[in-house]
Amino acid sequence: MNVRLLKAKRVERGIQQKELAKAINITEKTMCHKECSEENKFKAEEMLILVKQLNLSFAEFDAIFFNHELTKCLRRTQKLTNRKQR
Repeated sequence: MNVRLLKAKRVERGIQQKELAKAINITEKTMCHKECSEENKFKAEEMLILVKQLNLSFAEFDAIFFNHELTKCLRRTQKLTNRKQR
């Protein structure tokens, strides 16, 4: 998880940690811990709420939570699909 990018997007959007904590129904302390941890400790439903609250694009979401791994997987899948269609 890219904690710097998550914090940067939050600050860029003018949203405080306590606002996000309230949105995903956790304490501000827990939000701070999750936001500062290199290990992704957000649940799937929490990540979806953060995407909406921070208005993240797919690329931003992938960069923050998955270090671009989702994009890499999609590209591999598309390559395999294209090969099968030939």
